[in-house]
Amino acid sequence: MKIRSSSCFIAKVMLLVGAVWLSSQVQATTCDSSADPIIISSSCSDLVVSDTKSAISLDPGITINGDHGLLIQTVNGNVGTVTINAGSQIIGAVYSGIDNEGTITSLNNSNLIQGVGNGISSFNVMGTINNSSGASIVGNDQGITNFAGAHINLLNNSGTISAANNYGIYNLGTIDGITNNLGGIIQGGLAGILNDSSGVITTLTNNGSIIGSYGIENYGIITTFLNNRSITAGDYYAGIYNNGSIDTLTNNDSITTGINGAGIINTSSGVINTLTNNGSITTDIYGLGIDNYGSINTLINNGPITAGVNGSGIYNSVSGTIATLINNGPITAGVNGGGIVNYGSINALTNNGPITAGDYGSGIANNGSINTLINYGSITTGDFFGTGIANNGSINTLINYGSITTGDTYGYGIYNNVSINTLSNNGSIITGDNGVGIYNDTNGVINTLNNAGTVSANSAAIYNNGTITNLLNSHTISSDNEGITNDSLGVITSLVNSISGSIAGNGDNGIQNNGTITSLVNFGSITGGNNPINNGGVISTLTNAGVIVGQIANNYSGSIGTINNLQGQGNGPLALNGNLPATYNIIINSHNSYGQFQVYGIGSDLMAFGIYGGGIAGVGASTLSKGTYSGVLIGDSGSNDGLTPANLKNTAGNYSGFTWKLVEVDTINSIWDLLVTGASTADTQQSLVNTASALQNTFTLQNTVLANSFSYDCNIFGENDVCVSAGGRNTAVSAANGLNNTSALLIAAYRVMPSVRIGAYADQNLSVNNAGSTVNLGNNTPLIGLFGAWNERLDGTGTEVKVSAAYGQKNTTVTRQVVGTSEAGSGSSQLNSQGAQVTAKYGFGVLESVIVSPYVGVRYTQNNMNGYTEAASSTVTAPLTYSALNTNATTALAGVGAQYKFIPQATAFASVGVETDTNTSNGTYSATGITGLTPVNFNPNPVKTRPTAMLGASYDIDKNQRLGVTGIYRQEAYQATASTTVMATYTVGF
Repeated sequence: MKIRSSSCFIAKVMLLVGAVWLSSQVQATTCDSSADPIIISSSCSDLVVSDTKSAISLDPGITINGDHGLLIQTVNGNVGTVTINAGSQIIGAVYSGIDNEGTITSLNNSNLIQGVGNGISSFNVMGTINNSSGASIVGNDQGITNFAGAHINLLNNSGTISAANNYGIYNLGTIDGITNNLGGIIQGGLAGILNDSSGVITTLTNNGSIIGSYGIENYGIITTFLNNRSITAGDYYAGIYNNGSIDTLTNNDSITTGINGAGIINTSSGVINTLTNNGSITTDIYGLGIDNYGSINTLINNGPITAGVNGSGIYNSVSGTIATLINNGPITAGVNGGGIVNYGSINALTNNGPITAGDYGSGIANNGSINTLINYGSITTGDFFGTGIANNGSINTLINYGSITTGDTYGYGIYNNVSINTLSNNGSIITGDNGVGIYNDTNGVINTLNNAGTVSANSAAIYNNGTITNLLNSHTISSDNEGITNDSLGVITSLVNSISGSIAGNGDNGIQNNGTITSLVNFGSITGGNNPINNGGVISTLTNAGVIVGQIANNYSGSIGTINNLQGQGNGPLALNGNLPATYNIIINSHNSYGQFQVYGIGSDLMAFGIYGGGIAGVGASTLSKGTYSGVLIGDSGSNDGLTPANLKNTAGNYSGFTWKLVEVDTINSIWDLLVTGASTADTQQSLVNTASALQNTFTLQNTVLANSFSYDCNIFGENDVCVSAGGRNTAVSAANGLNNTSALLIAAYRVMPSVRIGAYADQNLSVNNAGSTVNLGNNTPLIGLFGAWNERLDGTGTEVKVSAAYGQKNTTVTRQVVGTSEAGSGSSQLNSQGAQVTAKYGFGVLESVIVSPYVGVRYTQNNMNGYTEAASSTVTAPLTYSALNTNATTALAGVGAQYKFIPQATAFASVGVETDTNTSNGTYSATGITGLTPVNFNPNPVKTRPTAMLGASYDIDKNQRLGVTGIYRQEAYQATASTTVMATYTVGF
């Protein structure tokens, strides 16, 4: 019976067993309590203290016996020190040995305190209780009861505190500290210590023995519990039973229980902040080392936890939550037991120690939820049907850095039948006969399975009959039978065997697929005693950039959608026996590295042939070059099942600008070569970029000639009002590797009235120099222009307005540069240039011989090259067709000019200005004829605001004859491009 009451009445209704006998044996007078201090030198009965005493002392051999041995009453019952010397004793024949309703500063017991109910009952305040070695505090119900509202500062036990029926120590109040020293025993029929729901124990330290059906029961609050010795509980009970709150619980020695017992039980109402086991926890059959139904923030095991048959080391029930569980010690479970079993919630579980489970048991069994499970240690199971880690719940992340080893028969390294988000093996998983390394059952879902360690088994290293989204192997998967088995209900979305990965089925198949694999990518090696891959299910895409040794068996019930293959030249062809894939794509890196595919027993299957163009992570698109790739397809030599044109859906096509076709070069052995002609898209694209750059310079030249022509003029008139000027011009483009042209000029004007003149001009190319000859301009037609001008005054001062327009046409031949595999395609077109300009200036006569003339204007220019097609030839197998290339610009002009007549016959002149494009269309250079070509922006970064300058001089030979020389500099619209023009003229007026 558990006593929970805090009233004095409970002490007064204690059982009276033996009271009559005790009274008949002692005939003593009532103890005298009048003195201070009280020294009991002869045996007496019922020492009652109701006032203040400095001390109470029993001489050796003295007995106080009565209904109450010692009663400290609440009315001023304050005692300093109570001392029971060796050989003396206090016995409560009806109630407690000591009933404290007042205050005792210190109680020192060297022999015996005994009560029919409690050895000591405290209803108020006790400072320190010292129970010496060899001394006893004994009660039928409780050795010591600290009632609700009572306070004990320190209980220090080196002897025995015991109760036959209930509890050695029963606390309903507050105890600052309990220390059970070496040799000390706290024992109760039900529990060594019970801390009830109202009880508070700040520090509990056990260096001795605590014994009971429960070692310790807690329903209240324990701040620190340190066990340095032994706690022993009986069958079906627990060494430590917590239904309250324990902040820190540390076991440094031993906790032992019997059948169906538990070392530590934390109930659904229990809360433990930190539980650390540095000692041993041992249970018997069906026993649990640590049994949690409540909340544990941190559980650290550094010592051995041993459970019997059907027992578990650590058990977390459905209602249990553990934030952090770290195991550094050995955990051993018996047959059918589990090292760590979870039905509740564990945030982080880390194993650094050895976990051992017996036959039919599991090292770690999860039926609840675990956020992170990491194994750095070893997990070992028994010989029969053992499982290293069994998951029938939810695990977010499972990582193995250590070892998982199962016994000889039907063991599973890791078993999953519900959900694992990420499973990573960086250690070893090894199983025995008929064992499976990783078993994903019918209801199992694994999002990512990453093996960077070793998975070795007898039956299958990895068996899947559920769902695996991503399976990545970068080390070793091997089995005496099958490396990976994907059974009939199994779905693997992506299986990747990396360059360092090995998948081996030494006795049977590397990969046995009876289910569905969406994508299988191999960078490493796949081998099998029979077949590297045996497919009786569906493989949507198989990409091989590694080595697959032996023949892939694609049997009558199996289908493969697409095979992308690099294996062949240099390491032997990829071989397949059975149904052809729907599509076979060869992967080509170079003429020394490309795929070869050999087939056997194909019958009348139909397969599409193609060239791999990318799309698989880690496998770049094929890189082709012209020439022959030998033996890309090989049939069954000398068999009726050879690879014939009837088996191939297509034998020709285009890839990245190239034209390819399959040619059967050996009909007996059914060998096919791949012939590649044409040019690559990438190289052709670069040749277009280079051509566009050359055309930029040509367009610059023509636009410069057009814009400079708007300055052409003839303004020396004779009596017939006619002016004629002849001369020459040279224009060079600075960024064009020597591009320049030389032209002859003819300009004529007629003076309609003194202030108005009209004229025309022709600018005829004589030669064009263009290093590289990507673009060649013809000299067939001149640039033709018209102009008209009005002057306010004839001496150059005042206002002048001039309008000019011109049109030019040039035959143009464009020959592409060869870049890599690109071809030197050539074609002809016409480049048309046209435009108009209006300017106005005002001349100021600042000195007698100096005129300064600010000017403004606007210009529109347009340069168009018609579309054209390159000519085909023996060296140009893929001629391109080009669209028209059109550019135009509307430009605002502003600047200032000046002229100085330094002698009567000679004048120098100059101007500086700026021009800004207000509206432009820069055009694109685009071509078709090879798949994948993209248009080239003809001027991606135009220079919209640009400087111009002019410098010149003229000399009047006679009244109506003049020689002139002019130089013009222009920054052009293309980046880092400028032009310079020099022209000389001889002008005559008629």
